[in-house]
Amino acid sequence: MPEVILYIAASLDGYIARPDGAVDWLDEVAVQEDGADEDFGYEEFYASIGTVLMGRVTYEQLLTFDVDYPYPGTAGYVFSRTRAGQRDENVEFVDGADIPQFITHLKTTSDKHIWLIGGGLLVQEFLRHNLIDRFIITVMPVILGEGIPMFPPPTPQINLELVETLSFPSGMAQFTYRRATQC
Repeated sequence: MPEVILYIAASLDGYIARPDGAVDWLDEVAVQEDGADEDFGYEEFYASIGTVLMGRVTYEQLLTFDVDYPYPGTAGYVFSRTRAGQRDENVEFVDGADIPQFITHLKTTSDKHIWLIGGGLLVQEFLRHNLIDRFIITVMPVILGEGIPMFPPPTPQINLELVETLSFPSGMAQFTYRRATQC
């Protein structure tokens, strides 16, 4: 069965973006000293994805980057109260009123995993409903000091089991967790 996967990068102090939503620091930190072209497992991960989910602010920030939409051909949904029911060339806008029902529908109609891209408030809502099956968190070797938190309060306690750790010459570390099984 498809899993909902939070695949996200964060600063060492837990921020996913600067206060204004900028993520310029991701490219600054990810550059390897030897110039090697490392994808940090992204291509393999993305090949397993059939659907991408994000909040409206995250989507609008993505569109400000000087690149084409990065997920063409992949079903995309943007959670938005103001644009629900609309479509554009990349995504369909959906209301987040019943996220658990929406995710149940996606899981029963897809044979590939579901990537929860962000932002923080959407992640918070998914955590509140215990909808994230796997967490792949890449910690960047930078302290931002302020910004948009990966897990904004109030965030419920969710116990996790460590599945894998990877480290990269750039100083990045990637942690994969699953929800802990209850005894």
